Amino acid sequence: MQIFTALLEWIIVHWVTIIVIFHISLSLLTSVHVLLFKENERTSLAWIGLVVFSPVVGSLFYWLFGINRIKRSAQKKHPQTLKKKLKQKSHHKVRPIEFHRLPNNWHSAVIAGHTIHPINYLANNTIAPLINGDMAYPEMIQSINSAKRYIVLSSYIFDYDSLGRQFVEALAQAHNRGVIVNVLLDGIGVGYSWHKSDRALKKLGVKTARFLPAISLTSIRFINLRNHRKILCVDGEVAYIGGMNVSQNNIITSSKHPIDDVHFKVTGPVIDQISQVFIEDWFFATHELIKFPQYNVKKSQSADKHTSNNIVIARVIQDGPDEHHNRIRWTLINALVSAQKSVKIMTPYFIPDQTLMTSLHAAALRGVSVEIIVPEYSNIIFVDWVMAANYSRIIEHGIKIYKNTRPFDHSKIVLIDDIWSFVGSSNWDARSLEFNFEINLECFDTELNTKLTELFNSKKQNATPVTEGDIKGLATYKKIRNNFFRLFSPYL
Repeated sequence: MQIFTALLEWIIVHWVTIIVIFHISLSLLTSVHVLLFKENERTSLAWIGLVVFSPVVGSLFYWLFGINRIKRSAQKKHPQTLKKKLKQKSHHKVRPIEFHRLPNNWHSAVIAGHTIHPINYLANNTIAPLINGDMAYPEMIQSINSAKRYIVLSSYIFDYDSLGRQFVEALAQAHNRGVIVNVLLDGIGVGYSWHKSDRALKKLGVKTARFLPAISLTSIRFINLRNHRKILCVDGEVAYIGGMNVSQNNIITSSKHPIDDVHFKVTGPVIDQISQVFIEDWFFATHELIKFPQYNVKKSQSADKHTSNNIVIARVIQDGPDEHHNRIRWTLINALVSAQKSVKIMTPYFIPDQTLMTSLHAAALRGVSVEIIVPEYSNIIFVDWVMAANYSRIIEHGIKIYKNTRPFDHSKIVLIDDIWSFVGSSNWDARSLEFNFEINLECFDTELNTKLTELFNSKKQNATPVTEGDIKGLATYKKIRNNFFRLFSPYL
């Protein structure tokens, strides 16, 4: 007891010294980890500054959010032996590169693209844009209602609102008529809704899983690793992909807080690449290897006798902080190099790193028209401030940026010239390109490009251009605030 009393008195007398020594030791340990494992020197310097000048809190923030644990942990959870087994079971084995009569100026990009992500471009697909939940959800529910063998669904957010309950009911009915149903929800994204959709599905007998659940003895290590993919595949016949979560807010005609978005209905051989991504994610979460039906070429050829619209050349770009790290960033850089006339970008969050920003400026310096649409107000005010801080740097070489004045536009589209389209779940920020598991479709087709260009132009009508006058006229305190939050760009 005397020893304890003496120790307590010593701590009371020397508590300042103890805290200083603890801070220095923790900061030193954390800074060494930053130096050894962070690739970007600017990010490293920012982290070290945060660690040194924010005692304990900075180090705690780094260990929770700063380490790219995803890459190493994901590799552990994707044993290479299993990956080989998955690839053997998939039919998208590596084959000679096919150019599919694409314009010659894109051939080098196709070769580089195949090196970046060794998955072939496949012809004879249809990809139909579905504008907002008003168009997308009825089509998706109809496909679920028509399912005969297998449904897989993955979503970051699955609200248990009036719309979410329609999906729950449709999935449960499919399960009751003998269809196999697997639903995978992100472990953090599921928390957006107080009532959990996966619990409702489980009560109705539908098999569900959470991707890196937030509440467990071990998952806090993965709090920074999120599955942002939105996938619905039915029977190996149709798939849906894009940026749209399952939420009543995406139904513009009836929502109190509408969110504009665009989703895509996909048919053709590329849907096997989409379902393969879900198969790997499901295994990651459950260690269960499922057998999802593959695309039936003969059945499709029979259907094609009645239509000749299956012309889109496409492939999946799978990205994440694992062995697929940086594939979307490299795909964007590769395509920007090939741009000759125009680049059109629509994204809810535009905070590109220096490499991507340089690629855009390089295109603009070549005389390529570069236009970007972002929301005037997104759902994250800090991101709005950071985007505003970057406006002066973005427009330096003639790049035009527009602020969409509608409530919030969550659409994610990149269009280059009149043929290349890039759609899916990823945003133009560090969170999407560094930490999230994402899925995009890289498409070559003039008709699809034309439809999306019309959508882009219609959005531009609701947008106001950012001018030098606007930037110079901004209050000084707002400039300081915006540029202060810009320091946190690597973490947003």
